[in-house]
Amino acid sequence: MASRPRRPAPGLPAAEWWAPLLVDLAAVQRGSAPLGLRVRAVDLTSERAAVTIDWTDGTGTTFRPAPEADRAALLRHITGSGPAHNAPAEHDTEFWAPGGADRTPLLSHAWLLDELGRRSDAWYAYLSEPVELLHVGTDGQDTATVTVGRVSREDVVVVRIPLAGLGADGLDIGLAYTIVENAAAADRRTLPPAEPVRGWPGYVSTLRPAAPE
Repeated sequence: MASRPRRPAPGLPAAEWWAPLLVDLAAVQRGSAPLGLRVRAVDLTSERAAVTIDWTDGTGTTFRPAPEADRAALLRHITGSGPAHNAPAEHDTEFWAPGGADRTPLLSHAWLLDELGRRSDAWYAYLSEPVELLHVGTDGQDTATVTVGRVSREDVVVVRIPLAGLGADGLDIGLAYTIVENAAAADRRTLPPAEPVRGWPGYVSTLRPAAPE
């Protein structure tokens, strides 16, 4: 465990550098889900994040936001390629979790992005082994993937997460820690291979969130 992030976010010494970006992208995903917008991929393997956005009509864009870019700047960039809305005004102050008839895969993905961004301490203060968040992606229908770099082992685990049910009734609070724990415990001898990342071999582990008791 470490007492500080590997690379703190500007002005947020207890958050990883990508945390504000994921929180803002979660808000955009939540507000824009009815428009068919999908935060398809967030690549964190270099010094500056690469964000891929697409829509159900097949249009899309990939861009590298400035480290200091706020939500308004992200929206200005995204709306240059297609429709996008911010989350509801209460998004940043309420507890929200899609559930029931309101839950869709894109809203579940928004919730996952928000969970990862707001709990970035899972990546430095939770395990004795150093891990890195390298990539977050989704097909927007069934599955999200979170790619975890296991630094000391020089390999990566792609954790596959079913979107169905995520966020329902708050049952998956703490999911960021579960993802990290799953990746750290994964035995690569028993896992199917994934594409290498940074030259490190990759493996796939499927996470199934616990059902309610």
